[in-house]
Amino acid sequence: MSNAKTQRAGKERIESLGIPKPKWATWWDKSDKGNLAIRFGFALIAAIAVLALCRTWQPAFSYRMGAIPARDLMSRVTFQVPDRVATDDQRERKRREVLTLYRNTPGRLEQLRAALRNRLFLVLGASSFEQLGEKEKEALTEFYEGSETSSDDESPAERFALLKRVFAKDVELTELDSVVESAMMPLYRNGVLQAPQHSPEQGSQRMIRVFQGDQVDEAVPVELSKVRIAEAAGELRTKLKENFRTRFPSDEGQVAAEMIAKWLRDQLPNYETLKYDDDLSQKARDQAADAVETVQMTYYAGQSKLADAGKPLSVRELELLRSEWSVLVDEMQPFDRIARVAAFAGMIIALYLLCGSYVWFVDDRTLVTDHWKLAKVLTLVVATIVLSYYASRDAWRAELVPLVLASIIAAVVYGRDFALLVMAGSSLSVTLLLGADLSNLVVMAAACTSCALLTGRIRSRTHLITVGILSALITMATTIGVGIVSGQTLSSGAPGDTLEPMLLSGPLQRVLSGLVGEAGWAGLCILVSSLAMTGLLPLVEKAFGVQTDLSLLELGDASHPLLRRLAQRAPGTYNHSINVASIAEAAADSIGANGLLVRVGAYFHDIGKMFKPEYFIENQSAGINQHDSLQPAMSTLVIIAHVKDGADLARNHHLPRPIIDFILQHHGTTLVEYFYREAAKRSEEDPNREAVSDKDFRYPGPKPQTLEAAVLMLADTVESASRTLVDPTPARISNLVDAIAQKKVSDGQFDECGLTFSQLHRVRQSLVKSLTAIYHARVKYPGQQSA
Repeated sequence: MSNAKTQRAGKERIESLGIPKPKWATWWDKSDKGNLAIRFGFALIAAIAVLALCRTWQPAFSYRMGAIPARDLMSRVTFQVPDRVATDDQRERKRREVLTLYRNTPGRLEQLRAALRNRLFLVLGASSFEQLGEKEKEALTEFYEGSETSSDDESPAERFALLKRVFAKDVELTELDSVVESAMMPLYRNGVLQAPQHSPEQGSQRMIRVFQGDQVDEAVPVELSKVRIAEAAGELRTKLKENFRTRFPSDEGQVAAEMIAKWLRDQLPNYETLKYDDDLSQKARDQAADAVETVQMTYYAGQSKLADAGKPLSVRELELLRSEWSVLVDEMQPFDRIARVAAFAGMIIALYLLCGSYVWFVDDRTLVTDHWKLAKVLTLVVATIVLSYYASRDAWRAELVPLVLASIIAAVVYGRDFALLVMAGSSLSVTLLLGADLSNLVVMAAACTSCALLTGRIRSRTHLITVGILSALITMATTIGVGIVSGQTLSSGAPGDTLEPMLLSGPLQRVLSGLVGEAGWAGLCILVSSLAMTGLLPLVEKAFGVQTDLSLLELGDASHPLLRRLAQRAPGTYNHSINVASIAEAAADSIGANGLLVRVGAYFHDIGKMFKPEYFIENQSAGINQHDSLQPAMSTLVIIAHVKDGADLARNHHLPRPIIDFILQHHGTTLVEYFYREAAKRSEEDPNREAVSDKDFRYPGPKPQTLEAAVLMLADTVESASRTLVDPTPARISNLVDAIAQKKVSDGQFDECGLTFSQLHRVRQSLVKSLTAIYHARVKYPGQQSA
């Protein structure tokens, strides 16, 4: 506790010496710590938003389709990419190797066996060949047709007799059916078909897989040679003859077996049991293709070329570059990521210091001292940078759209100078975040600068479209010019005899066509932005609390409800407002201020008088003065009240903030002199009264904060005072204006608006000129009284 007292006593002793503190220490002691913390918090949030949303911890992927690299692009890291061609070839080969699936329906062979017995029963039912009818003979020819050159032993009659002898003991043909069934067993198991029902692209032509019913999982591989009827019939003939040798051992049995085999071979095409299942086979092919592992192609760091110099980047090369970039990002060490973020953070701090210094020493300090204005500026900049970052992707290439919109907004809200500074910083930030080159920065700067300089004052709805067209032409020309210069497209090869000029049929045509395409797209982006800004302008005015000339012209319409009501209730005040508007606009224009804003503000500056119009001299008639019955202090309250009443009325009718500021500031903190002097006079006459303080007879303010408000204050005062001149000659008007201006200066009314003596001089000259024109001398006609 004693140490704290000792330190405090020492500090007081040092301060007692009167040694001035450093400026920063004085600023820190006097600053509002809470407001300062809020402003630093906004700046920190904006910086973090840019660093996080723009992913500053990883390098940008800066390559675009059609871009022409100046040198061969070599791989910076070793990486692998899928070889789609090789993978597709392997998958297609696997598809063709897949054994297709055939569904086997062995029941059809049962029908074949039944048909065999039926035909034999029909033939063997006759006791002799002569008793055979037409149907029986037709059935016999299916087993043996014979020919004219056949011997007697091979005649149809002899073959009929042979069948009768062979099957004499097998009347029911059960032995035959058993023999045939045994010989056809492989056909039951594997099935038969006339020819493969699938194409070579759909699978193997050597083997298939056969299943019965829905038992796909039990499908067995079978060679096509074993199920193809032309080949399977021969195997069936062999087995049938072997089986006949056991059951019908005579030589005639072998002949009968040959006849039965012939009949079965002829009938088998009508009893195919195998049917190709395309759905299941396609599923099997897809499974086989999916099982193939992707073939990887390896690119080695510093050895593998990813793109050739002087050739536009294609889709395949872009994919390679993006794969390399992804691996590069994944392999980045934490320290590298932190270093990148720190570097971008340093850039943001530098831009903060640059723009903040300009605002503090040159522009409007309220942009950094008012935390809401600061928040709006930071929001505009962050939104511009982030939207440009994401709009720059190769599919869109629309980073100019947010930049152009922001340029126009900044020019409208903050003026050209500040807009140029802010957009220069934004363009630089976007360029670095995208990893773009100098040519991109020049194009962005050209678009932003041209839009900011051309925007100016918006007096018509087509103004922004004109700005967009001119800015688009400037940016297009810049794009082509910078592209040619930075790309070195005038010649190729080494200097000397081998120098080959780039003719229009060669690389120059390719480069120029690409530049023209880029320039056209940049121009289109700017035109779209200007068209969009035309519709967004009312929202910008509402969000930032500013008025363009277009909205001011609409607001200054004499049919506005407040102005019409003012003309009805206080016609003298209305005429006074019209006169003030006329002379104030010219005075504001003379110093480069916004004359239109001053004119519209003058229309509304005294609307508060309509509540008690009879208390203001310009509205009094018949010599009746309402103040005669009031004390000076009460009269002062009535007079001063019109400022607050006017502001409330303006807010109720949703007038913009600049107009409300005119109402509040057009009297500043000036003294209501007439009633102050009257009160002072009465106080001197009555010794029992207290001394009169001028603080009780001053307007609440604030003092004028802008050049426009200062001009309006001076114009309002001189217009009212000029009415008291008996003979308003130019000299008297000039003396009146000079006296009033000098009084305002000495009273400190212009201390907060930045009005210089040079500007004040020009304003005084303009007011004198305007008032002289109003009170100019008139020619007297015979018999006319002096005015």
